[in-house]
Amino acid sequence: MVKKNPLRRLSVALRLTEAYQPAQSPDSMMNAPSLNQFLTDAKASYLKDVKEDPTKAAAWTVVMGNEAGGVWSLSSLERLTESFADLDTLASSIAYAWILSEVDKVLSVPLLPMERADLSLRAENLHALKMAGLSEDALLTLTELADFRPQKFALVDHNRLGPTYDPNAEVVAIIDHHHDEGFYLNANPRTISPCGSSASLVAALLPPEPPAELCTLLLTAVLLDTDGLKPGGKATDVDRSSALFVATKSTISNSIPPLSALSPIDNPDPDALYDAQAIKDLVSTLTLKKTDVSHLGGFDLLRRDYKEYTHPLPWVPSQPAIKVGLSTVPARLKAWGSDGRLEKDAVEWMRRRGLTILGVLTTFRDTKGKMLGKSGKHGKHKREMAWIILQETEMEQISAKGLTIDTLANRLFASLEADTEIEVKKHKKFDVEKSSHLPPKAKVKVYKQGNAQATRKAIAPLVKKTLESTGPSDSTAESGKEGPASKY
Repeated sequence: MVKKNPLRRLSVALRLTEAYQPAQSPDSMMNAPSLNQFLTDAKASYLKDVKEDPTKAAAWTVVMGNEAGGVWSLSSLERLTESFADLDTLASSIAYAWILSEVDKVLSVPLLPMERADLSLRAENLHALKMAGLSEDALLTLTELADFRPQKFALVDHNRLGPTYDPNAEVVAIIDHHHDEGFYLNANPRTISPCGSSASLVAALLPPEPPAELCTLLLTAVLLDTDGLKPGGKATDVDRSSALFVATKSTISNSIPPLSALSPIDNPDPDALYDAQAIKDLVSTLTLKKTDVSHLGGFDLLRRDYKEYTHPLPWVPSQPAIKVGLSTVPARLKAWGSDGRLEKDAVEWMRRRGLTILGVLTTFRDTKGKMLGKSGKHGKHKREMAWIILQETEMEQISAKGLTIDTLANRLFASLEADTEIEVKKHKKFDVEKSSHLPPKAKVKVYKQGNAQATRKAIAPLVKKTLESTGPSDSTAESGKEGPASKY
């Protein structure tokens, strides 16, 4: 009797590929090159075409994850390098490029939207690559592309190209777990489904016998994004089923109980892997590497895990737009931002990116106490946030058209303070409102965040709603007077 792969049922249920049928038989996969060799060959062939025949290069499908801060300026071909692929983006792009190339026989190459010199900013990525037997030299980064801009993309871990890309570029496929922004409706597949990790959705497209190294890479991403498949946490059934499949095919499969011991084939236990010691050990190692940023200064911390947004302001008569950045930093403010360092590094970063607003979102554990929390980790999980608004760049022009920095600041701060999900209160031990290290007219507030479970995925929509909503706040914006916080 042939064993059923639970992921095949999952793939059909999610309509990932309309009952995915691999172009190659399982036997043909036996002759496929190693994952590292695939990456090396794909990178070399693609760059050869880029150099010798841009027309041929434009036919390649470039699989790219979340590019965060952008890549190219269309007007000057200037590369914007502030983008640092996280592990989900890294694993998803490599895995989907392998599927396209080795299974569907489509010319494809994964691209990490970052400079090669910045690979070291994410130690967890390097550890996952090492576990998968992959060389950093085999990866394609922006450093190797010079001024060439790809024309055909498959997007993973996001579903919209940034505004700095060629607007005529074609998006042929999307696999993502974020909010659907409604673009590229002809992409095939176009899978945008909520779950803990995009790597889980990609794993559902693997053939029955994928490379063990690729399964290891995907497993690390799923585990890190779901806190080790913690029950009641971020993990969905998609994440658990995918993790169960790739774990038993990975290079660490000998370290975990057999699939039959973990879960029945036809009725998989959704939490089967969570208690496996090898999984717990791997999650602990990845988490420690991700949170160890002791070697980084404030400027690198701000750009290490960064997302950027452009928000129109319909409540201002001229209806301008401003740029907002959100940086997630895995260390308390006092550890790296005291004595004016936060203000200096933040202002430098904001000026480089042309930001009007920067939100610095910290996440850390209070290690003063030695008690173990429910998670088995030392210290209570805490979050802080610092917000800086500059009277520079776009604001100087916008101010002459009906908006002042005071109006913008009051609107943002009132919205944050009124929100019942994030539960902020003024940070009395890190007060920089009167800092001498800020430019004139700049506005800043620092909060402690009561709800430590509210991540950037909760903060970003709140900021979007605050800045882009019309309604009661229109009149206060036009008059320059602020209404009560409840209006925001």
